[in-house]
This record gives sequence, structure tokens and C-alpha cells, in this order.
Amino acid sequence: MSQLIQCPRCGGELIPGDRFCGECGFDTGQQVQQVASPEPVRPAAGTGEAISPPVSPPVTHPEPVFPQQSVTRFDPAQGNRGLGAAPSRSGGTGPIIIVVGLILVLLAGGGLFWWLSKGEEPPQVAAPQTNQPQQSSPTPAGSSTQPSAQLDLTRAATYLSESGLKCSFFVNYPDGFSGTVERVSARVVPTEAVRVSEAEIVQDSGEVIGYGFHYIERPDGIYLIYDSTPQECSPVLKNNLAVGQSWNYVTEFGQIVWTVLDMGVRLDLGFATLDNCLLVEEDNQAVGFKTIIYYAPGMGQVVERTSQDGADLSKLTAFSKIDAAQAAETVKKWSPNYASIQDDRTQS
Repeated sequence: MSQLIQCPRCGGELIPGDRFCGECGFDTGQQVQQVASPEPVRPAAGTGEAISPPVSPPVTHPEPVFPQQSVTRFDPAQGNRGLGAAPSRSGGTGPIIIVVGLILVLLAGGGLFWWLSKGEEPPQVAAPQTNQPQQSSPTPAGSSTQPSAQLDLTRAATYLSESGLKCSFFVNYPDGFSGTVERVSARVVPTEAVRVSEAEIVQDSGEVIGYGFHYIERPDGIYLIYDSTPQECSPVLKNNLAVGQSWNYVTEFGQIVWTVLDMGVRLDLGFATLDNCLLVEEDNQAVGFKTIIYYAPGMGQVVERTSQDGADLSKLTAFSKIDAAQAAETVKKWSPNYASIQDDRTQS
């Protein structure tokens, strides 16, 4: 029982042993469970009567439950928020969120490692391949023997035939001869200046006839030497090729003049398309006859037409690569003077 002699609520006197105040009915047995008023209630001045304060509702969660939070959340720089203000909990949950985030990242990385350890790629890795530029279509077979990007179309040697190339032509010359001519190219002359040698083989009246010739590279261009007349040399193509460029060669019968008509021409032969062809007009004033010659990079002369009406005098009908040794044997067979061919600058 309470040993108080004064009521804590109204200040009235209590008889020792009484539990309830005779003035206000206060239960002294529940004193320890209630929150005291900020200021003790005292009798009104001059009246001697006590003023009953309003009854406070029971406190469900007393402040002492979180004593440490009310101390740690107070910031003097922000002012007093009030003793009854709810403490902020953001500082307490922040580290938890960070830890949870790190755990999720580790779990995602572990899943990716497990996927890759299976020897498979995640689906998203393959997606960028759809954005890669499409490769250009391959050049049709037989359309070129060299990549165009690596060619110097102004250099005469670009239009020489490659070693080991076998070409077939249909010819129809003004002298009445018509038929098939085969041309084989190879490197048979040890002299470095002799870039390539060729042999042309024809069948006439059941007889096989062939002859050889050699192409020499000089600083100003490409020259031709017939195997049957190794001391004679004539220009074929000049370097620094350009449309309108011209050069000439004087013989005992008259003058021959060559003029570049066009460059970078695409030639459709029906069975193949040849790019970057060079067109040269040959004006043989000795016989009063003009022709237009088509040169293809890496293939040499591929078409010859009359300048007047464009009729085909010689036209490529097929070509292929053959064994280098076989090509060399064919050229040597029809070039008996191949071992003596050299770049003699005294040649005209």
C-alpha cells in the first residue's frame, strides 16, 4: 500500500493505508505506470482549491523504450525538434540497404560466372552481332584477278597479265583468219626487268603455230620485245596514265600513235565482268588502221575492236589459272630466245 501522505494529483492529504485519494479518487497503486505531468498541479492561488488537470491517456510505448535514439538523432545545428518528436530512422536503414545491394550484385556476378563456366554465352552477348555492317557480296568468279583497292590504275604494269594465267580468245582478223587463240603467261626470263612473258598458240589448217613475246618494265612504262626479234623494243603502255595521254613509236613503214580513251571501265563479256579496264586507241598510220584495245588489271589485253564500227577483232572467251611449271614450259616452247632476253636500253 502507498505510504504517501499527499495525493500526487490534487495535493490532498492522504491517510496512511488509503489507496484511493478521498478528494480526487486517484489510485496511488498505479503511480509508477503513469507519466507525471510536466508541472505538479497546485491549488489555484487564493482559493485553496485544487484544479484537476485533464486525465492523460495511457502511454502505450513509453519514451524510455528508445532512449539511445532520442540522443543520437538530436542535431544542435538544426535546433530542438521537441522531446516528443519521432526520431529519424534513415541513418539506421542506410547501411542495411547498402549491404543488401552488395549482396544482390555478388549474386548476379556469381550467376554470370556460373553461366560462362558452362561454356555458353548469355543471350545478350550475341545481340550486338545483328548491328554489324553487312559484308559486300563477293566478286563474281572470273571478274578480276586482283582486289581493286590495291591497284594503281595509273601504272602501266598494273595491266600486265599474271604469271600462270591461261586465256582463250576468239579472233576474226581482216586478213580472213578466224578461230581460237590460246595465250599463256609465265616468268621464264631471269632478268628482273622482264616482268612476264607470253606465248600465243593458234591452229591453222590443222597445224599448231605459236610465238612468244616479253614485257619489260622501264621507269616510264612497259615495253614489248618479240622473241623472234630480241633487239627490237616498242612501247606498249606509259606510266602516269590519264585520259587523253598519248605516245608514239616510229617504224620504217610509218608511225604508230597510242591515245588513252577511258579508264576505270567495267567490261561485260557475258561469262565474266572485268572492272577497271583501260581503253587505248592504236592508230597504225603505216597501214591506215585504227583499233581500240581493252586492258584489264592482271590480265593484259582482253578485247580488241575496230575503231570505226566497234567490231570485235579479238575477244576473251575463257580464262583460268594453271600450274606455274606447266605455264613456263609452254612459254619456253614457243620462245626459243627467252634466255637471251634482257633490258637493253640501246633498243629503240
